[in-house]
Amino acid sequence: MNPIKLKHSSHLLTYAINAIGELIHVDDVPTGNKCDCFCPACKEPLIAKNQGTKRMHHFSHQSGTECDHAIESMLHILAKEKIREAFLSKSEFWIKFKHKSYCSHFEDCKFIRYSECCKSEERPINIKEYYYDSCEQEMPYNNINRRSDLKIYSSIKPNRPPIYLEFFVTHASELQKLHSGNKIIEISIASEEDILQLIENGIIESDNNYDNKNKNSGNNSPKISFYGFKKEDFKNNNISNMIVFNRYILYESGKIYFNEEECNCKKLAKSEPSSLLEICIHTLDSFDLYENIKYIFFQKFQIPNCSLCQNYVDSYNGIEKICRLYKRLQIPRHVTFDTSRAKSCHSFSINHEEMQYVLKNGLNEEKFFYNIFDR
Repeated sequence: MNPIKLKHSSHLLTYAINAIGELIHVDDVPTGNKCDCFCPACKEPLIAKNQGTKRMHHFSHQSGTECDHAIESMLHILAKEKIREAFLSKSEFWIKFKHKSYCSHFEDCKFIRYSECCKSEERPINIKEYYYDSCEQEMPYNNINRRSDLKIYSSIKPNRPPIYLEFFVTHASELQKLHSGNKIIEISIASEEDILQLIENGIIESDNNYDNKNKNSGNNSPKISFYGFKKEDFKNNNISNMIVFNRYILYESGKIYFNEEECNCKKLAKSEPSSLLEICIHTLDSFDLYENIKYIFFQKFQIPNCSLCQNYVDSYNGIEKICRLYKRLQIPRHVTFDTSRAKSCHSFSINHEEMQYVLKNGLNEEKFFYNIFDR
């Protein structure tokens, strides 16, 4: 069986084209061959079956062979006529789509984002309030060699961009048309009920999970997509997010304090008034960051610290650090090691070659995002 015919096998041809080219309902014409009606697809003569009480009244082809595209053509023509009629007769005509307002720093943000950093809202618009007052069928687009099913425009403000409606049953519009820059609403029609919903509820954009939602819930609402509409902006200054980062603090003693912290992305600030320098690094890869930081601190302030010294090595247990000159320098083994003693130590020696290598290959904004808070 033809796949198009199979798709519409549960529907009946309830509208046809009469002798003067109008779309007319089966109950508004004489019975049988006297209906003087024709198939909206193949234009073959039809029979009006509108006297029965058991089956829905409908048209059939006089030839006895049903047209595969009859239902599709009927729904397409019916949608154009009924939506146009509704638009012209109503004082309100609503469209609704999802609008996203992103953080004003979204495009140049260097933080790792765990959410979209935007506010989403359904935006209902009564287009009659924006002076849209006219609607015509089969009108050409402004800038492409195509015709639209319906063109909604303003006769009062002719410079206002028109809204084009495209209906389809089996074949969606080509991408070139949809992405032409025009305001286009593409609407999938599968039944007369879909058209009735559009008239009663307005034109409401389908969500991204339309197919799954319909499949799971039995919802048969028409699928509707908006193109060329302003559906997002990057002006929202009220959006923020929590970030995790490593904070390194240098004190006058030369000691370096490190901690992993969390704060609002717009409130990252210096934490210690007495610190010489603070570096806050936001990254997924924190391996060997301390080695980079300690050399940055030394290069800027030249404050000796045992952690920078070549004599500061792993202890015998492999857990702690010790000075390998502890016997010569008479450093007690039983006291907590104070790394700031390097300020007065004549044996302090830094590996300058290693420092230059680490600084050259260390922090860069392509790999890390960091803030430096100076005194």
